[in-house]
Amino acid sequence: MSKRLEFKQHWGLSGPHRQTLFGALLPSHFRPVKTRRHTVTLDDGEQLYLFENGPARSPAAPIVLVHGLGGSYQSGYLTRISAKLAQRGHQVFRVNLRGSGEGVHLARKTAHAGCIQDLVNVLGWIQRHSNERAPAIAAFSLGGNILLKLLALLRQFPETRISRAVAVAPPVDLETSCQQITERYRGFYDWSFLRTLRQGLKIRSTLYPDCPHAQLKPFPHTLRDFDDRFTAPVNGFAGASDYYQQSSSKDQLGQITTPTTILIAEDDPVVPVHIFSDVKLSATTTLLRTRHGGHLGYLSARLAQGDHRWMDWKVIELLLES
Repeated sequence: MSKRLEFKQHWGLSGPHRQTLFGALLPSHFRPVKTRRHTVTLDDGEQLYLFENGPARSPAAPIVLVHGLGGSYQSGYLTRISAKLAQRGHQVFRVNLRGSGEGVHLARKTAHAGCIQDLVNVLGWIQRHSNERAPAIAAFSLGGNILLKLLALLRQFPETRISRAVAVAPPVDLETSCQQITERYRGFYDWSFLRTLRQGLKIRSTLYPDCPHAQLKPFPHTLRDFDDRFTAPVNGFAGASDYYQQSSSKDQLGQITTPTTILIAEDDPVVPVHIFSDVKLSATTTLLRTRHGGHLGYLSARLAQGDHRWMDWKVIELLLES
């Protein structure tokens, strides 16, 4: 099912690029407090960090948040939404995907668009520490594709339970998304993503000097080249095309049985809206489309809740639906 949703962008921040850039750069007074860090061991023995906010015990089911490419548990959208939910008395877990941020020293491999087993391990840990309650999950950008891929294959993991899911701006067709980033916008968003990835690679090459894939000279100029020379070989794929083909969730969305919402903006410069034009959704999945919003931007006029972050409050509303 597909629905058009009303979102009115801030008058001074109109357009996809302003929404995207200022959405990432503008600070927020919503910050999580009393963060508790946990370490989750993955199936292959590597580890990642999990950050908890809110009460350690809550009558409601826990909520899990997953970041996107180049992000971490400190990504702005994760910190804001976590703080807002914790203030309402919810137990919230921010997943710091394998090898991301300060978790780089815990894993030689990295997160990628198809790392569903890592998310299964995280959810198992959370269920064991939350009285076996099935969590609700919101995931963003690349994290959204991971979540959708897992939801489509959930029957393969009978012990993994998810009560409700929200995926915001998921690049369900990785090949097409990467192509748009490079060709339509002359590499600007390539540069933005690669700047962050390059910083992480410098740290990784120091920690793992025997990893040949961490020495990228010359450094890639496109995200696809980075995936071809680093992400794919480090994680066992034959190359970027193989990685994209195996990890994209688009062709499996019809298999989802969990109540799921996908939120997309038609002017998203990173995830082209046309990749959803021929998608086949399951009966439990709703596609919400807005005309504007950019990529994870959604900056509106000031809301009654006290800020301009329409996306945050819409995700919270969707997560808490009964």
